[in-house]
Amino acid sequence: MTHKNKRHSISTQFFLLLLSSGVFCALLFIALHWGIGAALSHYFLNSDFEQHTTEQRVTDFQEYVTENGLTAKDSQAISRWTWGKPLVLMEIYRDNVLIYSSYASQNSAIQENDLEVPYYDWVSYYMVEFADGTADVLIYCDDMYRYFTLATIGEVIFCSLLFLICFLIGCQRVVRYIRQLRREIQAMESGDLNTPITISGGNDLTSLAESLDAMRIALRAQQDQTAWTYAANQTLISQMSHDLRTPLTTLLLYTEILRYHKYQGEEQFFGYLNKIDAKAHQIKQLSENILEYSLASRGPAVDLENPAPAKDVLIPCLEEAVFHLERCGFPCETHFQLGDMRVAVHSPFLRRITDNLTSNITKYAKPSPPVVIRAWEQEKELFVAFENAPDKDAQKTESTCIGLSSVRTMMDKMHGSCTVEHTDSLFRVTLCFPAAAEPDRDPTP
Repeated sequence: MTHKNKRHSISTQFFLLLLSSGVFCALLFIALHWGIGAALSHYFLNSDFEQHTTEQRVTDFQEYVTENGLTAKDSQAISRWTWGKPLVLMEIYRDNVLIYSSYASQNSAIQENDLEVPYYDWVSYYMVEFADGTADVLIYCDDMYRYFTLATIGEVIFCSLLFLICFLIGCQRVVRYIRQLRREIQAMESGDLNTPITISGGNDLTSLAESLDAMRIALRAQQDQTAWTYAANQTLISQMSHDLRTPLTTLLLYTEILRYHKYQGEEQFFGYLNKIDAKAHQIKQLSENILEYSLASRGPAVDLENPAPAKDVLIPCLEEAVFHLERCGFPCETHFQLGDMRVAVHSPFLRRITDNLTSNITKYAKPSPPVVIRAWEQEKELFVAFENAPDKDAQKTESTCIGLSSVRTMMDKMHGSCTVEHTDSLFRVTLCFPAAAEPDRDPTP
């Protein structure tokens, strides 16, 4: 079944997949960044986390000062403690005078500074014991920024991984479909033409699958046709072998009688000669039937002639058949009801068909009652029927029905059909021709 949905190329599908995955992960990153940032801000503002970490740093600094015996003026040694702590700002005051700042630890102006600065109530000062006395230490650390940065890095990594996962999941659908097509193509290569090719999606692979399935159907039809032709030929060979064997055996028997003079008188001699002649003609007719069937079945498609009125095409052939039958001693009764309906045929086939049917009538029909030949129109079809009473004595001679097989084949090539009805008292062959389209007529001015 052909899909009518709008198709996209695989590259367009991958681009849309990348775009949708990117938009989704970007929106998720914004939501995570806002939500985690709000949660961290709420936690830091409503807890003593920052105060606790500051006091821990003061304790560590006091231990460092005591261990190394530092004075408040040992700016280089104090700066070594602040190394590796980029988010920490430390200032040391003595008697409200700034004597050290980690922001400008090598600035001599700070060490020579003697200006007093006021205390701020909103700033926490911590007393630290130096080797040269006590000093007030101010430590400011931006731990919130550090955790915000770590959270942002985690969000970026998570969203990037999620983007890759979404893209790979989307690609996996295409990969699974390709693998499925590969399995089905391998099955078709192994000779399985009954399993349909899966048609899914709306991209280049879908078009490829449709083409593969159409090819599978065509190959299966060709395979079925080949099998049918092979079976028909095998049947034909078997039947012809039997039908040829019977007259040939009789022919050999009569020739043996003549060879060894097993006859009585000249009359019996010529009687056997007549029988030999009849059997030879029978074999000749069988060979001609085989040739005709072969030509009809293996020949290419025929070009039909231009449509013409059925009465001008069919009636002359039927009248010729009537003439032949009456000369052979078979009276005929005709009923021709053909009008202006047009038909397109292949004249050589039409003549061969009537010859086949009249030949069968002369061999297998009774001269009485008369042979009935009808021709009529019905809806958009034309029909020709041959009716006769079968001769039971003639039917004892077995036939391969090759003549009727040839008729069916030629009718098929002319887009028609042939049906056979056979009873003890009636044998009817009906030919059906499709009516041709009426020619376009110019409008009357």
